Amino acid sequence: MASIDFDLLKKLYAQFSRTEESSKTPDILEPMPFAMAEDDRRYEMWEETGKILLSKGEVAAFTIAGGQGSRLGFEGPKGAYDFGLPSHASLFRLEARRLLNLGAKAEHPIPWAIMTSPLNRKATIEHFEEHSYFGYNKDSIRFFDQGMLCALTPEGEPVKDKNGNYAEVPDGNGGCFRALAISGTLAWFVEKGVRFVFLANVDNALVKMCDPAFIGFLASNGNAPCAVKVVHKRNAQEKVGIFAFKNSKPTVVEYTDISDELRNKTFEDGTLAFDGGNIGIYAFRTDALRKISTMELPWHAARKKVEDIENCWKFEQFLFDAFPLIGQILPYGVEREDDFAPVKNMTGNDSPATARQMLGMLHRSWLEKAKVTLKPRTLYEISPRLTYAGENLSQEIFDRELGRGIFEFPA
Repeated sequence: MASIDFDLLKKLYAQFSRTEESSKTPDILEPMPFAMAEDDRRYEMWEETGKILLSKGEVAAFTIAGGQGSRLGFEGPKGAYDFGLPSHASLFRLEARRLLNLGAKAEHPIPWAIMTSPLNRKATIEHFEEHSYFGYNKDSIRFFDQGMLCALTPEGEPVKDKNGNYAEVPDGNGGCFRALAISGTLAWFVEKGVRFVFLANVDNALVKMCDPAFIGFLASNGNAPCAVKVVHKRNAQEKVGIFAFKNSKPTVVEYTDISDELRNKTFEDGTLAFDGGNIGIYAFRTDALRKISTMELPWHAARKKVEDIENCWKFEQFLFDAFPLIGQILPYGVEREDDFAPVKNMTGNDSPATARQMLGMLHRSWLEKAKVTLKPRTLYEISPRLTYAGENLSQEIFDRELGRGIFEFPA
């Protein structure tokens, strides 16, 4: 167990346990405009740029995978979860195979960093070992743990478990930058000549790992430190964080932190002013990650049950709090049907059922574009070893791979 920073805990408890009202000046929020990437005449140039960078070994992947699948009724790392595809592919397998496809095209392996937690590291590595790393060269994968911080009782005392050990909880996804550096993984990227890092959460069944056009978009925009994928909100009331400017600095504004007036505000054409939904997909320049890893992101407090003690203090940092500090982000608009199928809830929205449906519909659309004859009311799963984003499909490949790399399932 790493040493516990009791001075930091004391400072955070003092900060968040105050009850007096803050006299802070109200924030000024402004919309952050964005355009759909595929509609831009430079899209093919961005894609080609990304492919060149991949071929030079200058692109790496970084997956945040410290979560457990408990909300899904799964006892294990969320990335190891089988969400019901005909192939029984886990989320990790989908990511690995997409990276393998890109790496084969680039003729260069893609370094892949996976941030686990002390709670799921062993099980995550075992999942990879049991599946022979999904064909990935294990020397191109590096696992490391996110940071942990001791929980505090409502009175501010460190929580201990039944064995007398301090009860530590993850320090939030914002700790990924610090953990990347402390673990030596950022230095590993630098040693390999990596200049751009694709970062995403593990629980997105459609994530385009190291999307060449997205990487090329960032690389083609001067020295901009970061690009972010954004989607149009389904409606004003969708409970999703949005990209905006707060006090002239780029940030993500949570749904609960925006007024009804701004949430419903529209432009003259009727489109939402505050629109760009955050789907947790980012690209960073490596030198920007080095800079962020030395910055002190703000802390947030939550109250939760820890070791059967109600209302304990849990402190965490959020990844998007780095954006105001680096000062610039580039929004990159995508269709959620192409890029975002989260697996978070057991049922309802963002569940295994909705993720399967979205993946099946996307893959069916790829086959339709390839003019393949398909059954009505049938969805399809296509192995990433056959295609990364719908390319290289045909009737011949469909006939050959049906039941092997292409699978049918009911709509």
